[in-house]
Amino acid sequence: MKKNPLKSAIVRIFNFLFVIAFFAVFIYIATFTDIPNKVGNVIRKEIEEFKEPYEAYNEEFTINELGIKNNMYYFNTLTKEQKYIYEAIANGVKNYDDEFVVRYYIDGEKDDFAREVSYAIEAFTNDHPEVFYLKAQYSSYVYPGFEGNIGYIKLNYTEENTYQIKEKISLMAGKVDFYARGLEDKTDIEKEIIIHDRISNDVKYYKEEDIPRKYHTAEGTLLEGIGVCDSFSKAYQLVLNKVGIDSIIVLGNLNDSPHAWNMVKLGDNWYHVDITSSHSIYDESGIINHAYCNLTTEAEKAFVTFDNEAIIPLANSNEYNYYYYNNLVIEEDADIDARINEIYNHFSGLNYIEFYLVGDVSSKITKVLTALRDIDESYLDGSKLYYYNIKNAIIIHKN
Repeated sequence: MKKNPLKSAIVRIFNFLFVIAFFAVFIYIATFTDIPNKVGNVIRKEIEEFKEPYEAYNEEFTINELGIKNNMYYFNTLTKEQKYIYEAIANGVKNYDDEFVVRYYIDGEKDDFAREVSYAIEAFTNDHPEVFYLKAQYSSYVYPGFEGNIGYIKLNYTEENTYQIKEKISLMAGKVDFYARGLEDKTDIEKEIIIHDRISNDVKYYKEEDIPRKYHTAEGTLLEGIGVCDSFSKAYQLVLNKVGIDSIIVLGNLNDSPHAWNMVKLGDNWYHVDITSSHSIYDESGIINHAYCNLTTEAEKAFVTFDNEAIIPLANSNEYNYYYYNNLVIEEDADIDARINEIYNHFSGLNYIEFYLVGDVSSKITKVLTALRDIDESYLDGSKLYYYNIKNAIIIHKN
């Protein structure tokens, strides 16, 4: 049968126009819309979901052999979305991953995600002093998908490879064991003070302006005996963790400079402990003071401000304050002669005494010094007796 020439021509023209229209739409979509990216991201998301799922983050989660048992404190202060990011970070660091996806959609744009990541990173580093090899520099970015944004995080590590990290972890574990040695039969308060004194006695404060990263981490304190406040606090937390005592890092300011210290849980109560300040007179006197051991929140506020007081425990007990626990407090109406004699006997064999003086120090210190002189003249230097007054904590050493 003969074909109709006119009909064939119309069909050919229609097919030609269809092809042209198809390619025009294709080029428009590829050039002027975000559909290809979205389709690509859906595919990437599907690929990610076929990977092994995260290890659930809970009390049993450990990053490395230094693992912190009280690993949930700052995690529990986060929002649900921030916890998703934290969980991704914890798994990424445990696996030494440089880059990884957050396996839940994050509402909001790139800046929103970056802000949430910053909260999660800070909580993670506060919960995990054993992760000393994570650099402060990181990056985050998002890919848009049909159901929401897919978040990615890129981390940086201080060491070149996992072997070097594991080697340092092993060395630090040995040092933690060293500081925790011989404490099996001690009470928690005894363990805490002994560890406090051991670390304070060993460390030096790094005083240069340009502080290397390691002196902000437990590595500086444990492997070199050098650090600044956050290094001391993180090392202290690791050793306390080793002997079964819960502790957290607290951030704030001391004399208008960033500062870090610990809170320690003894019995049912939390206490502030500032190992950096305890070490502060060591270089001059050779004495580790305990003026900052197990303070209440009210007492702590006398010399620091908190970055975020609302999320840290309230400390309101003096039960395990160093001076109250050891009966080294001279009350307002106390018989100073009798109390100084008791305190002197407590420090028998040592070259100093230490106690807490309630009330106005200036009105009582002369009587205190006279009472001590009558007991032991070796505290005198000529006709003077020198002492430290640290927020009513008095330290007097032999001259």
